[in-house]
Amino acid sequence: MPGRPAGMADGWENARRRDGGYDYAAFALAAPGVVRQVEIDTSHFVGNAPGWARLLAAGDSGDWAELLPRTRLQPDTRHRFLISATEPVSRVRLEVFPDGGLGRLRVLGEITPAATASLRERFGAYG
Repeated sequence: MPGRPAGMADGWENARRRDGGYDYAAFALAAPGVVRQVEIDTSHFVGNAPGWARLLAAGDSGDWAELLPRTRLQPDTRHRFLISATEPVSRVRLEVFPDGGLGRLRVLGEITPAATASLRERFGAYG
């Protein structure tokens, strides 16, 4: 979703876990690209933000690689992480430990030249 989360209902909150496991959400990116920055926003989640998060990514090979290792999160905070990836990816998987809510996940980077050409062919060149 664009913009900042308006409240707890404007995000993702998974079920409570008591087994030590984790929940995850997987996303297809708009186009293949190299990830440069990740934002994990726990705004409005004070007593039920996840304690930690990890971000994995996959490209054409389908193998998942770690972009952001398991990292401690704070409640009601907009976390920003610089990523030093070099390989293009097309999917990401956010894992939260053990459970909790998030307002936003943003994956920012540079799309590949091949993806740019494909998008121009599909939608036309604007400007």
